Amino acid sequence: MIVPSKFSVDVAISAYGKPYQTAVTLFSLLKHSGQWIDKIYFVEERKQPEPVDFQFIYDHIGSQLIHYKPFFWFWYNKVHSSFQKFRPYRQSIRYQYGWEKTDKDYLLLLHNDVYFTGDLVGEYLRNIGEHTGIGKIGQCWNCPAFSANMCDGKNYTTYRPDYQEIMNLSNQFPGPRSHKYADVMKADKIWPLPECRLNEYVAMVNMKYARPATVPFGKATPIGVHNRIDTGVEWFYMLNNAGHTFTHFDYEPYAIHSWVSLKNAGHEALFNKELYQYEESVALQCLKDEFGYQV
Repeated sequence: MIVPSKFSVDVAISAYGKPYQTAVTLFSLLKHSGQWIDKIYFVEERKQPEPVDFQFIYDHIGSQLIHYKPFFWFWYNKVHSSFQKFRPYRQSIRYQYGWEKTDKDYLLLLHNDVYFTGDLVGEYLRNIGEHTGIGKIGQCWNCPAFSANMCDGKNYTTYRPDYQEIMNLSNQFPGPRSHKYADVMKADKIWPLPECRLNEYVAMVNMKYARPATVPFGKATPIGVHNRIDTGVEWFYMLNNAGHTFTHFDYEPYAIHSWVSLKNAGHEALFNKELYQYEESVALQCLKDEFGYQV
């Protein structure tokens, strides 16, 4: 077990809308785990769902926060590997700016709709060991192998079906993305399964192992790429097959993702203005009640 040291972790967060939820994410993180955090790489996505002002967050956190606005906005579109040598293109990928700029051994990856209730970073540091990453593993709620009680995030390394078995399970336990599996799986190398990933919305990466293996230094596509089912799936697939290991850690005693409504992991609010405004109003009240924020 690693003995945590102060200021041994940097943070990479991409902010797409939700200024008040973004503030709750960072303020609650620093409240519980501030002793481990050095720099916060705050990426304000080039396109926003509505006019947004994050300045109050920059003012509150101060020089600890490094602001960056990328040249490109990918959303969930394909990121072409042939262009990843071009730094402004590559550093527009989610988390990539902080990934390349950090000088710390550990990088915490965050969505901007997380509420921290305890010292998750300290727990991650104490439990990551020699693994390349720590956090919840797998989008198991979508996976037919999980529905069939064959696999989960804790034992994904031991369940290694062949192509036909997973396709049969997909027919027996169809999920929302089962129709995509045939297009993203290699018939001779399907493991890890298509829904397997280190869930990057609140995860920590050991940069000593991950950086040399990942673009621009290694062969693995950046973790923020969305080319294979979901964000981080392709990176996770490539690193597992290169011999890297990951440890499953249930963050829920220490953090809540999409904490306001728990509805579709916060994604639906980006397409529903009424829901978006409701969630932001709840976050604003939290800022007032817990952090003394004054509009």
